[in-house]
Amino acid sequence: MKKLFFVAALTVFGLLNVKAQSRSGDFTIAPQVGLNLSNYTSSENLNNKIRLSFNAGAIGEYYFSDRWSVRSGLLYDSKGTKITESGENYIDKLNYLAIPLHANWHFGSKRDWFLNFGPTLGFLLSAKADTPQGEIDIKDEIDATFDVGLGIGIGYKFEVSDTTQLYIQYQGYGGFINVIDNLDFSLTNTTSAFNVGVIIQP
Repeated sequence: MKKLFFVAALTVFGLLNVKAQSRSGDFTIAPQVGLNLSNYTSSENLNNKIRLSFNAGAIGEYYFSDRWSVRSGLLYDSKGTKITESGENYIDKLNYLAIPLHANWHFGSKRDWFLNFGPTLGFLLSAKADTPQGEIDIKDEIDATFDVGLGIGIGYKFEVSDTTQLYIQYQGYGGFINVIDNLDFSLTNTTSAFNVGVIIQP
């Protein structure tokens, strides 16, 4: 009986190990959409507030094992801030094409949690400002037509089928490059995002 139990345990362990290792070489694609809470981080105490906006795009992911993968993709990523002066609101609306280049660590007993981290590149698509007099174009005033920063996020995957999963994710971003150079203080992009998406294995 003990031998039978031992053989059965080895068989189950072997099957689980094969299943875990089978993720190596897998590729997935994940359309996503999310709510952005963006602002500027500054060395000065500015009278600015969080701007609510959105992101949308798709993330591709390549697996080296059941624990590690790399992810990248293309995202339309809205940033900026809300400023209140003399009771009037001004909203900077900076829209970037974002390209994350992240490592992704999958953890938990079923590898349904994931933690991603790494640089994110951003290319400015448009820059406008809502003012009490109307919307104006401010792209010529923005020096950070290229942005780069550190992204880090955590999420959870829900199994739908063998090839499809839903996920929820919190993603943070801190920029390294000044949005406007000719100021006496630093001004960089900061974003917190709450995303939902679908992971599809072709």
